[in-house]
Amino acid sequence: MRLLHGSYTEILTPDLSKCKGKNDFGKGFYLTPNWKRAWQMGKRSAFLHGGKITVNAFLFYPNIGEKKGLQIKIFEGFTTEWAKFILQNREESGFKHDYDIVIGPVADAFIDQEIKNYIRQCGEAYLDESNLSILVSRISQFGLSYIQYCFCTQKAINELIKD
Repeated sequence: MRLLHGSYTEILTPDLSKCKGKNDFGKGFYLTPNWKRAWQMGKRSAFLHGGKITVNAFLFYPNIGEKKGLQIKIFEGFTTEWAKFILQNREESGFKHDYDIVIGPVADAFIDQEIKNYIRQCGEAYLDESNLSILVSRISQFGLSYIQYCFCTQKAINELIKD
């Protein structure tokens, strides 16, 4: 499987120490199979940091990763489990999961704004299942945009092959 990472520079070997936390799936190296999405992220990164828009390609073989014991979490669309996981990663300092790779929908700009509104409305009850169901129904109206792959551990990153 070919996965892409948009940046302002060429990346030969991903470095987790350069990855930020508080993202959808926590700290990790994010990729997508979608060239348009990778290009958009590269454009954003080049604007913020300077440099040239660069789409880095990597190969990943999920069946080999599974054989090597990688813990892979897959979210199939917008679910309350996905929403809770994203909120925990973004909002709870100290939240840590045990997955090597997390795969699922991107919380893009429209969804991000909906999440911010949701947190303002729910306050500390933002992780209650009934509230999460409301959030998911609101988010679902936007439809799936892109899928992201977050490589969260060095063990997972070691399975990426520069293409």
